[in-house]
Amino acid sequence: MSESKSYDQLILGNSLEVILEEERRNTPVISEYQFQQEVLHILQNPFGQEALARYSMYVGELTKPLNVVANDNRENILFTVPALVQSPLTTIAYGSGMTAEQFMNSLSRDHELGGRGVIEKIRNFMMAMTQRPNYLQMVIYPIQQILARYGYQMTQLPGVEQQAVATRSLAADGVPATSFSDEYDD
Repeated sequence: MSESKSYDQLILGNSLEVILEEERRNTPVISEYQFQQEVLHILQNPFGQEALARYSMYVGELTKPLNVVANDNRENILFTVPALVQSPLTTIAYGSGMTAEQFMNSLSRDHELGGRGVIEKIRNFMMAMTQRPNYLQMVIYPIQQILARYGYQMTQLPGVEQQAVATRSLAADGVPATSFSDEYDD
């Protein structure tokens, strides 16, 4: 007797598994030996222009993580160096929050009424649905742990700590910091 499949399985099939496998396949990989010889010292001071250029040779794009694998087994991922450039996190409307469909309908109606405040409305919606990742937690601390594993430390760079602190996921007033703030307005 055949096993009946859920609606999700019928519609999606194994697409989620395919997406995850494709992501794994496209994540740059380096052996632990090569990492120790060529990349470890770059991570001690990863934010200089020269270091970023040299590190990008291993990841292609600074938005990609780097998997470090065992010397004798490429399938054995020892750890992952996080992407040095983090993308904003998209959130989903919850509670009384406006969904994207509701927002687009509202925007269309505002446009019909003359379009006043449309830019501000778009900005507010984008701020409500995105937030910056906590750079310290997602990048700095993991790199420090990787360096400590090999007996190294990240060097202190002027401005980097201030920059990392400025990208905290919560502002002082508890509101999520987003990439859609006033600093980007023209």
